[in-house]
Amino acid sequence: MTIEELRKKIDAIDDKLSALYMQRMEVCKEIGREKAKKDLPVNVSQRENAVLARITKNADEDKIIYLKQLYDNIFSQSKSYQNSIRDLSSPSVDKIRAVLTEERSSFPIGATVACQGVEGAFSGVAAKKLFEITDITYFKTFEGVFNAVEKGLCDYGVLPIENSSAGSVLPVYDLMKQHNFYIVKSIRVPVRHSLVAKDPKAKITKVYSHEQALAQCAEYIKKLGATPVPVENTAMAAKMVAESDEKGIAAICNKDCAKLYSLTVVENDVQDSGFNFTRFICISNKLRIFKGADKISVMTALEHKVGSLNTLLSRFYTQGLNLTKLESRPVGSGDFEFMFYFDFEGDVESRGLLNLLADLENSSDKFVFLGSYKEKM
Repeated sequence: MTIEELRKKIDAIDDKLSALYMQRMEVCKEIGREKAKKDLPVNVSQRENAVLARITKNADEDKIIYLKQLYDNIFSQSKSYQNSIRDLSSPSVDKIRAVLTEERSSFPIGATVACQGVEGAFSGVAAKKLFEITDITYFKTFEGVFNAVEKGLCDYGVLPIENSSAGSVLPVYDLMKQHNFYIVKSIRVPVRHSLVAKDPKAKITKVYSHEQALAQCAEYIKKLGATPVPVENTAMAAKMVAESDEKGIAAICNKDCAKLYSLTVVENDVQDSGFNFTRFICISNKLRIFKGADKISVMTALEHKVGSLNTLLSRFYTQGLNLTKLESRPVGSGDFEFMFYFDFEGDVESRGLLNLLADLENSSDKFVFLGSYKEKM
């Protein structure tokens, strides 16, 4: 048979398949309605396993894996369809619905804010861009910022989460597993690094800065022939250089730090990439969903088995949700378990989205709703 003749056979089969698929989904809807009446769970893994065992029993060995993948997708779509005709509940979703019943306000103009580092740090720059009026308290570590917000010492905290050149700020991701907080806004801040020193004419042998900034300027430091020395913050690096009597040292930081700490700018824009920005998150110890929120962040653990991530991703696809970030970090139990962090675009008032969040929380023993917020560009 020719390719065209074979394609006609496939077309005929597809017509039958699509008709049978529609019939199957109608039956799924009826099952979903019965489950809703009796408050039964949508996800019944024993039933799925029984179906897979039955349909693969007599399948050709070289096609079994493809048949299984097909039905994994069908199961996911069926559950999503059943969820769409009911309002699912979970601890996080109940809390979200309670917040949504209140009148949503605009993001505040002023606040007390916790940042990591010292005056001149990029976190402080981000905070001043987020709030028109800021009372900033600086803490030595990222954990200090989380603690200050968690205990209510500051209204909000501002933390770097990722850089366009150096990637995710992993210590912040690791701390996110340990603290209770919600993201209420995020912002992208263009990052322009400057090399600053006491004596601009001296040969520079050491460059101090935060490890992310050093990574963003790695090629420049290499050409300079200097040794990179990581410290806790870029502004702190400038302060250290200003207070040190050591010769041949410099800092990479915000150029405003030079004036702040009476240093001289040796060179501006020393970052390796011209397109360099850092994304900061603004966190609160209370769930707040301000006007214009269109981005959502969650984290969840997945079963350590083949296809678990693919199954989860297909649920986002079924809901038409655009994932903007996916990050994985080990849980730390030593059992090869990972927490996955998802950023995606969506309206938190959408029934389908709330049902997805509830389903994710109910099917995982480690699920955290991190917030619904607007990102300022």
